Amino acid sequence: MITVIGATGNVGRPLVAGLVARGARPRILTRDPGRARLVPGAETVIGDLDAPRCADALLAGADAAFVVTAGPDAAAHDRKIAAAVARHGVRRVVKVTSVAALPPVHDSYGAAHAAAEDAYLATGAHCTFLRPAAFMSNTLQWSWSVTGSSTVFQPFGDLPQAVVDPADVAEVALRVLDAPGAGGCAYTVTGPESLTPRQRAQRLAAALGRSLTFVDAPPEQARRAMTDVGLPPAYVDGLLASQSDPDPARGALPLPTVRDLTGHPPRTFTAWLAAHVDLFR
Repeated sequence: MITVIGATGNVGRPLVAGLVARGARPRILTRDPGRARLVPGAETVIGDLDAPRCADALLAGADAAFVVTAGPDAAAHDRKIAAAVARHGVRRVVKVTSVAALPPVHDSYGAAHAAAEDAYLATGAHCTFLRPAAFMSNTLQWSWSVTGSSTVFQPFGDLPQAVVDPADVAEVALRVLDAPGAGGCAYTVTGPESLTPRQRAQRLAAALGRSLTFVDAPPEQARRAMTDVGLPPAYVDGLLASQSDPDPARGALPLPTVRDLTGHPPRTFTAWLAAHVDLFR
């Protein structure tokens, strides 16, 4: 049995669908009973990782676990999940971290992801880490300003990333979970081309058929916007430091990982836009 933590997210949803299509009945976690309807065919645990026994309920009897955690609480959640992996003798773990975890780590955001990898390795499970470049779905953060004022606000507008479709990360994870002998290492997962945020905004404008204004927002403005919605300042500082890292090894160089592990080329940003452009109208 496979436990999927993060099953209703951009990577987890297509992964669960793929597992169910292969005849598996994964166990998933959701805090919202209504969202369980989004993943028919799965065994659903209603709960929250902040609850004392939630991780145990998810991992008891599991042979493998797929884990995505996000946000300021991710580090604490990963410690709880890893401890439960060890207690229940889960044999395989596939964990999504970040290119920020590539050594040498330069910021607190990358350090948190690297610490999560260490925590899972310490369980004795056969661990595979997927370190994606920036997700194409992060572009949805622009929807409010695109629909409201035809403007994109984004810091570090000229730093490229080989943005990756979350569906490709899900398919890589599925291939690793399908083959018990595979994995056991860390994979950097990228899309097929390196694009700056400014270039992605130009692609979005073309898909919408209208012009957009791109504002290369100062980091201080981006920091204020994130802390104003309640994100902890220390978390925001680490995230911005990670986003400003110019090292091309941290997701800027397109790699063959998706093709090598799935047999098909990674999906393009243009294709992702075609599937999601109505969300920006």
